[in-house]
Amino acid sequence: MEFKHILFPVDFSRRAHGAAAHIQGLAERFRASLTLVHAAEEPWQWYGGVDAPVLPAIPWPEIEADAQSRLDAFAAAEFPGMSVGAVILRGDPATTVINYAGVHKIDMIALPTHGRGIFRAALLGSVTAKILHDSPCSVWTDAHCEKSAVHADRGWRSILCAIDTGPESNRLIHAAADLGKQCDAVVRLVHAVPGGEAGQERGFDMEFGRFLEDTARSTIADLQHTSGTSFEVCLRAGSPGQVVKAEAEYHDADLVIIGHGHLRALAGRLRTDAYGIIRSAPCPVLSL
Repeated sequence: MEFKHILFPVDFSRRAHGAAAHIQGLAERFRASLTLVHAAEEPWQWYGGVDAPVLPAIPWPEIEADAQSRLDAFAAAEFPGMSVGAVILRGDPATTVINYAGVHKIDMIALPTHGRGIFRAALLGSVTAKILHDSPCSVWTDAHCEKSAVHADRGWRSILCAIDTGPESNRLIHAAADLGKQCDAVVRLVHAVPGGEAGQERGFDMEFGRFLEDTARSTIADLQHTSGTSFEVCLRAGSPGQVVKAEAEYHDADLVIIGHGHLRALAGRLRTDAYGIIRSAPCPVLSL
């Protein structure tokens, strides 16, 4: 698996600064070119109702020049000695980043999650969520960049690949095997067996729970046989977010891999589970 060109959307937040060390590590690990982008948005003062007076033209040259100066300073401070691109885009951040990634054949978009206020634990920021959902390439993200700098320094030594038992699982297992070989990492598969979610324990039939676990173990064994792998399998009852968090902490994981298809599901549990994994994981998450 190759990541030749990495795109880092920068909003100058504390989380962007916290993510820089991780993203420098990614670029160095894969010998990838790195481009920083910042989306200059229309100032909110230029919005008005239908009865608002005519407003002056937006001073885009000044806005973009100021943004370019800040982005160049960010690049110099966070990536000293590295040759990085620094590009100013105009418009909605998520849309412009997604379009830029498609036009320029980006292999990976790397960004921290960006929730706000009391809802940070419950929601992904809208920009991150849209990029995760619509990105034409892989997306690396981390909900705890400023608290997990240790992972930026030591590389990927322990990788968890979160799978269900659907058709995407074989592709993910192959990708995890490839990344594990490239990074000389230990790879483990993790799967959440239904039944451990809050409120279900009391009424959940234990015999049926064992049946689900045995069925999952058998299905994953078949997937590994097809993929030619023999990774350790971690099975737990509970929600995917809870299970992945627990296993990532137990195995001191440096990376969790999930499928991009989970994020593109129109609705329902798959997309919810993917966002739950990203919010809860104690290490970066790579959606492929």
